[in-house]
Amino acid sequence: MSKIYGILLTLIAGLFFLVGGIITYKVKNKDKLNYFSVGLAFIVMLGLIFLDILPEVWELLEKYKLAEKIIFLGIFIILGLLILKILDTFIPTHHHNHKDNEKEHEEHISHIHHIGMLTIISLILHNILEGFMICGLAISNFKIGLLIALSIALHNIPLGTHIFSAIDLKKDKVLIGVLSLSSFFGGLIFLLGGHINNLVFALVMAFTIGMLIYIIFWELLPEVIVNKNKKETFIGILVGLGLLIVSLGL
Repeated sequence: MSKIYGILLTLIAGLFFLVGGIITYKVKNKDKLNYFSVGLAFIVMLGLIFLDILPEVWELLEKYKLAEKIIFLGIFIILGLLILKILDTFIPTHHHNHKDNEKEHEEHISHIHHIGMLTIISLILHNILEGFMICGLAISNFKIGLLIALSIALHNIPLGTHIFSAIDLKKDKVLIGVLSLSSFFGGLIFLLGGHINNLVFALVMAFTIGMLIYIIFWELLPEVIVNKNKKETFIGILVGLGLLIVSLGL
């Protein structure tokens, strides 16, 4: 029975991306939602790295010396960043400078879609690992697994809002489906395999950190800077900070 509860938690956590999607489709002004979601995603992804993933990686590497930890992290973070930079070249070109004419507006929409695609790619990998972790924790201690799943679900709402406001659901529905079920896939991997070496787990998570760093500082931050005077961007940042505070209290 504990295995069933564990796999259900992974499914529920992943489906919270769709909650963010529902919020997106209830909002009529998509431009304002884009400004809001970029500010929100910028803060939430920073929190995801420094409050969730990095401490988990550090704990998984606890038996290694400090220098070894730094080397492992540095190599795989840089590798993740470089891989996403390479993937970046296969996604339509974009610009960060947006003005109020029609051409620049179209470029802005293209760039938002570009960020959404990169975010989906990196989060699929990240969520598979999270699902693995949720299922394992829930089977050994359901209360801890439940709290972790709730915390992750809170992160997934604003990320879902950002992604759904950035992509074309008709064209990208397969990727959205894979993203929403990626935590569930991670739970299934745990049930089938039962264990992954801590070092391998940590290195894959460090690789994911590199991918997220690329999105935050090369994609989201320029958007935040360009739209820093938009009140929706500021509100998104404040809401993101609020969600991080709530998740820390869980």
